[in-house]
Amino acid sequence: MDARDFLTHDQVIDLIKAVGHKRTVLVMGENGTGKTWLHQTLSADPFFKDFVKPTPIDCTQLSDGSLFMPDIDRERGVSRELPNERMGLSFANQRGGDSERPVLVGFDEVAKIPQYVKNMIAPIMYDRRIGTFFMPTGSVVFGLTNLAIEGLGDSLAAHLRNRLIVVKMRKSTAQEWINNFAIPVGLNPILIACVEENPQVLDSFVDYLPGGKYAGKDQAKDNPSIYNPQEVQDAYASPRTLHAASDILDAYALGGFDSTTLEQALAGTVGKAFASLLMSFIRFGAQVPRNADVLNDPGYAPVPSNKIAQQIIVFRSIAQTRTRDDAEAYTTYIARLEPEVQSLFLRRVTESKSESMGLYTTVSKFGEMLTDNRLFFKA
Repeated sequence: MDARDFLTHDQVIDLIKAVGHKRTVLVMGENGTGKTWLHQTLSADPFFKDFVKPTPIDCTQLSDGSLFMPDIDRERGVSRELPNERMGLSFANQRGGDSERPVLVGFDEVAKIPQYVKNMIAPIMYDRRIGTFFMPTGSVVFGLTNLAIEGLGDSLAAHLRNRLIVVKMRKSTAQEWINNFAIPVGLNPILIACVEENPQVLDSFVDYLPGGKYAGKDQAKDNPSIYNPQEVQDAYASPRTLHAASDILDAYALGGFDSTTLEQALAGTVGKAFASLLMSFIRFGAQVPRNADVLNDPGYAPVPSNKIAQQIIVFRSIAQTRTRDDAEAYTTYIARLEPEVQSLFLRRVTESKSESMGLYTTVSKFGEMLTDNRLFFKA
């Protein structure tokens, strides 16, 4: 399967923004890779600031009455369908309504549902209509579902697909996941450091199919951490389960349970293979000085000799940056670490989409580090 058949998360966003008001884009992607996150990304985009933005609709939960209900107008002697509020439609908010505002509607798991439910949502996806209610001008509708090759029950008849723009979204690479999600959201620094050192955990099973970059290799032996539709797996690593692992690590740091419970909880979330890697990073994390010590005395706080422990400090510092004083203290401390770790810090700060990273541009020491590391940084 050629990688060129897949779009990135950002490319899918651009496509929906460009044509979603005219045509419905159906996004197909591997399970647990952030398809549902697309709705949150779109909702936060300034492009949609004036839109009505209902929560994403899980199509597997739909049944009769979930989208509209019949209403009888006895005075006029007619009946009509009234849309459910999750559609963002009403007498006032419809095309030509008194307070018309476009709506952003996302249908999740759209190819897993029974045919009668597909028939119910078809007018919305094709015509932007529920009964006699037409969506306001500019409204955007999109759909999400899994790749058919995953064998999770996703199917769509040819004549229905023919009326949609169907694209496949690839899994984020480790670097994309770190810069665009893990750092901005504030995931656990030990987890981020582990993914940094083991980027294969965000490879995809499609890479092992004919035409993929690992075609011909045995995925079960080469990368047991990720989803494999050819194997029976109790758990595996994906962007979704990595997020859950971060929650587990945060709870462990608060003393909620012991290390045995931690290891079993991680294994049941991201699978034994990646859980084992994480546990080794947790042990290195024991060498990391307290964050308060780094902030209070960045020039003299103890520096661990282990590179992994230093990487954990980098991601913790980035995640904890709230003020310019924080940025200055962390920069002062990280300037004392190994050059490779300084380079990692510079890359993650300059590439991250987190708004707090802008604080570092006001720190003179940060500019000096960029200059001092420019050759290594470009490598």
